[in-house]
Amino acid sequence: MPTRRKLDQLSTTVTLFHQGHPDMVFYTEEDAHGGTMLCATIADLTAQLRQTLWRQERPAILTSATLAVGEDFRHFKEETGLLTDSRVTESVAPSPFDYQQNCLLYLPKFPPKQKAAAYYDELAKEIAALLDAAQGHALALFTSYAAMSAVKERLPDHGLRYPLFTMGRSAIHTTEQFKASPDSVLLAAGAAWEGFDFPGDCVSLLIIPRLPFAVPDALKEKERENHPTLRLFIRAVVVPEMQIKLKQGFGRAIRTETDTCVVAILDKRAAKGKRYSKDVLAALPEMPVTGSLEDVARFIRQVKGPDYFREASA
Repeated sequence: MPTRRKLDQLSTTVTLFHQGHPDMVFYTEEDAHGGTMLCATIADLTAQLRQTLWRQERPAILTSATLAVGEDFRHFKEETGLLTDSRVTESVAPSPFDYQQNCLLYLPKFPPKQKAAAYYDELAKEIAALLDAAQGHALALFTSYAAMSAVKERLPDHGLRYPLFTMGRSAIHTTEQFKASPDSVLLAAGAAWEGFDFPGDCVSLLIIPRLPFAVPDALKEKERENHPTLRLFIRAVVVPEMQIKLKQGFGRAIRTETDTCVVAILDKRAAKGKRYSKDVLAALPEMPVTGSLEDVARFIRQVKGPDYFREASA
């Protein structure tokens, strides 16, 4: 009977989860309906890749915009078991985009304080000021849906005057609405960090409230065991993964050779002289950097055509 088979499968899964297996990592995740999933994954993925892919006597080409941090492939090669493979050759192709002319990085002089009680109020105020400087046309990428919701609730209190959308499960419908409202604002999280394409003036302001560090989980705890100290683990794994995710998010800003955009990173840890300032700059293309909202408004006026401002005032 179907019910009996399902119970047998569940019993087997629970037994395996309880007893464990030396080659597997077992953990729980929350599903889309608030329930609990029992999950398992291979503890040593690099060994699997060596056995299934790298031992084959055939060439392989691995390509992506986010394999390297700057021109350093070390983290990717460690993760995939290729670090000591003498057959590997690597190359970074130069970007066709003129970031020096078409992009401006904004790092506020006084970013919102993440541990302050009024953090989300300060963050919403900063975002509202950026929206006014850029005349809308903005995408804000959050690292959690809770943060996205908190900012959405507070933006109207700071004089928001642009159509506002948030990306939930109906991503396609929301992105179509966003594209159809040229001066609008889209708040997004999760999958929006990669794979979504907004060419032209649609995203002329990209806002990243917090650096995209991975949330600690069972897989990270297992990986932490391979490093003698927490500091070494952070430098070898946590920071490179953040840099790659940041590059993916940054890629939503400039999609064609004629796109122009301001990228605003509002995380205090990215500010000049702070803990991850050099890591952030190393992950991104070279471009002008400012801490002035006046510079943001001036840049937008210089690089945008008359139609851009007619849309914002309509």
